[in-house]
Amino acid sequence: MAVDSYQADSGETLWKVYVNIRSAINPAHRAQKRASGLKSKRDAEREEVKLIRECEREIFEREAQGQTWGSVLDSFVLELKSDDALASTTLMDYLAALKNHTTSWLKRSAATITKKDVKDVIDLLKADGSSYGHQRRVKGIINKVFCFGIERGLIPGVDLSPTVGVELGREIEKKPEILTLAEIRELLESARSLKDPWYPIWALALMTGMRSGELYALSWKDIDWENNLITINKAWDGRLKIIKNTTKAGYWRAVPMSSELRAFLTDLKSKAGDREGVLEIPWKWTAGMQAQELRKFCIGMKLPSIRFHTLRACFATQLIRNGVPPIQMQKICGWRDLKTMQRYIRVAGIEIDGATEALKVLSDSAVVEAYSTVTTKVSA
Repeated sequence: MAVDSYQADSGETLWKVYVNIRSAINPAHRAQKRASGLKSKRDAEREEVKLIRECEREIFEREAQGQTWGSVLDSFVLELKSDDALASTTLMDYLAALKNHTTSWLKRSAATITKKDVKDVIDLLKADGSSYGHQRRVKGIINKVFCFGIERGLIPGVDLSPTVGVELGREIEKKPEILTLAEIRELLESARSLKDPWYPIWALALMTGMRSGELYALSWKDIDWENNLITINKAWDGRLKIIKNTTKAGYWRAVPMSSELRAFLTDLKSKAGDREGVLEIPWKWTAGMQAQELRKFCIGMKLPSIRFHTLRACFATQLIRNGVPPIQMQKICGWRDLKTMQRYIRVAGIEIDGATEALKVLSDSAVVEAYSTVTTKVSA
């Protein structure tokens, strides 16, 4: 704060006042006032008292409203950064979601954000075609920030997150992308005959059910030839561009080698030279373009356009159809529970296989006539 004199253009001595007050609770809250053209020092001192009161009132009103959404976010991010147990990629996901979907809130008092504001964000996500899972994650992250702000006293007068009561609606489950056994063989045979560099990668994915990052990080040290096992204990992180000593699920697992897989790996080993990794790495894999490359190839071969992760689903479905018990499937694929596998069990159809054979709604003569018609058409 300051009261100073200055010389006007007319030569007259005038007085000016500057007041600057910061909140003791939140230094980010600052109020500034200025006045000039005052005739005397006494007038300037009176004006200073008036401006101080105005600034204090403004600071008080801001403190009563609490911090802005942007300030609460900053505090939340600092808290996350201090948590050594939180993966950096998780932190990046939080930041990206918050910045992308709550930009218009940043300068607003967090206490003024309502359930309607949260619903507007969710409705916008739905309009943009975001998945149900993404909508749920965004809502969950917003809720985490609000709970943090309420617990820390950064959002006074609010006892409940505005995400409470916001419904996402019913999740519509999509049938997983999948290839039939004939399509799997066509994909691999086409890639092999064309000497496509992705052929060994796709083949190994289909014979092991490994994820893209796990395949990328697989080394010859992970192959136990004596016991016919592949140990999966690390994965490539495409965002951080590093190999992490853990899998997506957070624990290691083993995949048994079939005679087909063993022969395939033996052939790869004979051609690998002194390469430490099992697979040769195309630069587009490092660039994260593995899904695009697979889709492009499938479209060119007039096969269903699938994601890279679908190769893992194909592996799982084929094992299920061949009668591998669920508990073994769970261990081989690295699922912590059976929820994910249940989707592929439904796709494979083994739960309902033969269930309709008990139905006998047609008469014997109608059945005979139907079979006769089919036999005649086949013979023709």
